[in-house]
Amino acid sequence: MTPKTILLPALLFLLLSLATGCGSREPEVTPTPTKTPSPVVPTATATPTPLPPTDTPIPPTNTPLPTDTPLPTANPPTDTPLAATDTPVPTETPVPATTPTPAPPTATPPPTATPAPQVDFVIAELRVLGLAENNGGIESGGLRNIYVTVVDAAGNPIDGALIVNAAPYPGRSVSGDKGAGKGEILMDKEEFRLTVESVNGQPVSSETSRTMSLISPVPADIAGKLGDACPSIDNCSLPPYKHYSYAITFQRTR
Repeated sequence: MTPKTILLPALLFLLLSLATGCGSREPEVTPTPTKTPSPVVPTATATPTPLPPTDTPIPPTNTPLPTDTPLPTANPPTDTPLAATDTPVPTETPVPATTPTPAPPTATPPPTATPAPQVDFVIAELRVLGLAENNGGIESGGLRNIYVTVVDAAGNPIDGALIVNAAPYPGRSVSGDKGAGKGEILMDKEEFRLTVESVNGQPVSSETSRTMSLISPVPADIAGKLGDACPSIDNCSLPPYKHYSYAITFQRTR
């Protein structure tokens, strides 16, 4: 401030005091001395900072999400290259020989019951006797018999068995008449089909033989047995009424 500025208020105050003194008298009031203001120190005027240009684009508010940082590998690569080694060529692994697995044992089926025989006697043998067995030939000197034998299941002779001819011509024999378990039947021009009818008077069942005959024998029975009369089945011209004999065995089954 200038010195004039400081003195102007003091003069105004003095004139005011004189004006009031011309009226009723008031006790004098001693004016309070005014303090002389300290000289005002000029302050530095701040230079306004220019605003940034309004055309500056506002940065985007969306903050980009952080990217996944790759985890460090267990063995980080080094700049030093590994020494090249010769990789061995893989050899074929031999396939071990496999032992074949044995098949599981199959259950052994229980033994089947042997069916009971259908008859009491079966024919165990039936054949034509050869020339040497029939008294030397098939002519008049030869025999013409049926020799019967009856045995049990073990091959032991059975006596008392009645053997009959199932063909129309009658004929019969009882085992034991010609020896243990033996019997005989004389043949002629008839056919004989023999069977066991009973043993010691008890009826039994029995197989029946095929036809035995001096006139019409079964070629298979005499083939090769009678010399030139029937050398084979294919070459068997049946001789007219020759003498030859048969042997037959009946065996018990139970």
